[in-house]
Amino acid sequence: MATKTKLCTVTGLEYPVTEFYENKNSRDGLHPYSKYADDYRRTTEFSTQQLRRVFAKYRNLLTTNK
Repeated sequence: MATKTKLCTVTGLEYPVTEFYENKNSRDGLHPYSKYADDYRRTTEFSTQQLRRVFAKYRNLLTTNK
């Protein structure tokens, strides 16, 4: 059986569904971004938009340096 994954809306990376907090208000029952992104957002007090920009730049660097 394959591990179910979900795309984090902040990092743009796929994580196992176990790496997302529960959210009963969402369609799939999970928070839209991973525990890692949410914990980092809380400790740094960055907004989700700021984190999205940072991770977009990071992903861009990874793809241009291949």
